Amino acid sequence: MQIDAAIERFRSYLAHERGLSPRTVEAYASDLAKMVVFLTARRGEEVAVGSVTTADVRAFLADEIARGRASRSMMRRTAAIRSFYRFLRDRGVVETDPTTHLAQRVVRRSVPTIVSEERLGAMMDIPDSATVTGRRDRAVLEFLYGTGVRLRELIALDVGDFLPLGEQVVVKGKGSKSRVVPFAGRAREAVLAYWELRFSVDGARDRALGRFRDEPALAGRGGRRVSPRTVQRIVARHLRRVANITKASPHALRHAFATHLLDHGADLRSVQELLGHASLSTTQIYTHVSVEHLKKVYRKAHPRA
Repeated sequence: MQIDAAIERFRSYLAHERGLSPRTVEAYASDLAKMVVFLTARRGEEVAVGSVTTADVRAFLADEIARGRASRSMMRRTAAIRSFYRFLRDRGVVETDPTTHLAQRVVRRSVPTIVSEERLGAMMDIPDSATVTGRRDRAVLEFLYGTGVRLRELIALDVGDFLPLGEQVVVKGKGSKSRVVPFAGRAREAVLAYWELRFSVDGARDRALGRFRDEPALAGRGGRRVSPRTVQRIVARHLRRVANITKASPHALRHAFATHLLDHGADLRSVQELLGHASLSTTQIYTHVSVEHLKKVYRKAHPRA
């Protein structure tokens, strides 16, 4: 079997059987396509999927490193090739797996910069509550920090996803996996205040909002769904006014959400569920941040620290 045809089978498997997100599927397919281009140029002929050797894979990865690829990108390329050949071997397409003897590299995760609760509180007061745009911006900021959702999870929400109005909302995460997210407190107040002005309803209630259920929860120009870029600009503009932070992105509010929960006693498993992490190891990055916070508290408060 030619390797291009095998990649298409693998792509279908990732999307329909594994249920991975379109972005992940495309990333894996792109990594494999890069390997095919490299091997075709190296051999001067088309590549059969069963002819790829461990030396071929190592040569491709070495070439990518020489091109200056980041460590995280290299880990993803290696994972893509491993998964691809495991898939082919399980289906009897190949007899040997050229990735069996590849070394497993470990990426040291960078610790995210966390904005303090006080600075985030100050940020929430910046948007102008007298305008629709100001209320929308406040709703974006409060909802991202109050729920910890990802950027794409936020913009995909419709008004109907919140109905009947309660204190939770179902969001669709990576791989089309849904999870229940608490929707209460300041985040709920900000979203409802925005809808009241946007839809000209007297009090945001189920009956008043019912006819708008198919409208995007957050709107941009012309009432169309707000774009990821617009949300990124909203966060960057407001967050940089209260904090000296390099990556003033929606993810910074997700980081703050997780860390502040742990600081106030939430357990790691609960935070994992709230964030929609498939693996607990992904969530554990926040334990380091939280421990650093506790050290600072200890050094400041203990008489013999």
